[in-house]
Amino acid sequence: MMMFKVLVRDVKLTLDCLKPVIDEIAEYNRVLNQPTEEVQSLKLKMEEGDDLVRKCSKVGACSFYKKKTRDIKETLDSVKNIETVVQRIEGNISAMQISP
Repeated sequence: MMMFKVLVRDVKLTLDCLKPVIDEIAEYNRVLNQPTEEVQSLKLKMEEGDDLVRKCSKVGACSFYKKKTRDIKETLDSVKNIETVVQRIEGNISAMQISP
């Protein structure tokens, strides 16, 4: 049960850290008149992650092991993918700011 709670906490912390970055990217996209589809997809994944964290936080000791642990690991993988996309977007923004 302890590993499960640690995974849930890690996912929640990562989601909390990514939210302001994704909001900033959305603002850059708005200012630069860029497409919003990629950011909207990230926001949807973040909402799904938040929902799963809420559900997993309420799980009782007897029912969580297999399915919920798998779900939280999948969510953690999704969050890592979001981080990768955010880093790529940040790199693109930096390159656009440097270019004349």
